[in-house]
Amino acid sequence: MSVGLILEGGGTRGVYTAGVLDALIDNKIFVNDVYGVSAGACNSLSYISKQRGRNYKIFDEYIRDPRYLSINSYLKTGSFFGLDFIFNELSRELIPFDYYEFFKSHTRLTIGTTDCITGKPLYFTKQDLDEDFIPVKASSSLPLVSPIVNFRDYKLLDGGIGDPILIEKAISDGHEYNIIVLTQDKYYRKPPKPDFPEHILRKKFKDYPNFVETMLVRPAVYNRQKELCYQMQEQGKAIVIQPPEPMPVGRYTRNRDKLKTVYEWGLNDGNNAAREIRRFMIIHS
Repeated sequence: MSVGLILEGGGTRGVYTAGVLDALIDNKIFVNDVYGVSAGACNSLSYISKQRGRNYKIFDEYIRDPRYLSINSYLKTGSFFGLDFIFNELSRELIPFDYYEFFKSHTRLTIGTTDCITGKPLYFTKQDLDEDFIPVKASSSLPLVSPIVNFRDYKLLDGGIGDPILIEKAISDGHEYNIIVLTQDKYYRKPPKPDFPEHILRKKFKDYPNFVETMLVRPAVYNRQKELCYQMQEQGKAIVIQPPEPMPVGRYTRNRDKLKTVYEWGLNDGNNAAREIRRFMIIHS
């Protein structure tokens, strides 16, 4: 079984991942099995289509565009991130996505989402996608600042809720060896409280009690998965690439200078890891 590439989400922290993936493209490193949630899933698309620099160009040119990320977008569409704009006008006209290259690629993609009814992770593959990329939109739809996404018979939200880092999914699929790109530094751990107060979650998602329970345990799940990444690294079963220090950007950062700094971190870290990654892939393919 080939080596897996696992991409954490994190909103605009995903600019770090954009840098790492550009470094992989520069070094002609293409992994056959990619796993991503939220911003990680979004970043994976241009990696698979081999469009070096596209992800960063989107951040750099559109981060301050109200259609991309703003209160106005939330008031107009129900989503803080303008996902319809991102996957339609932006991807089709402004910074065109190479749909042909993406769909003809033999690279396999697994996208994590969270099923609001069951509260459990639900995974989709490239075979589930068309040019609307609805599972990727769902994976990137953050609770409370995005509407629930309907796809087939499912009601879906952010993949980072049910399965924050897809390391266990990759292992269960047979990938004993993985390259893992995280968007927080080595010492970051989530505090035990959920991202939003419990009473707000229960009120907002009163029809989805299982989803609320998943939200409440998410910090513990994230921290456990992060520890697993480091255990695998110590065992020689993983290469972990992550920011060298605490992130100066958050989930909704619009400061272009800070985003550029973090992108360059990712580019540098990806280039520095390239030789090790090549050797890792040769040994474990």
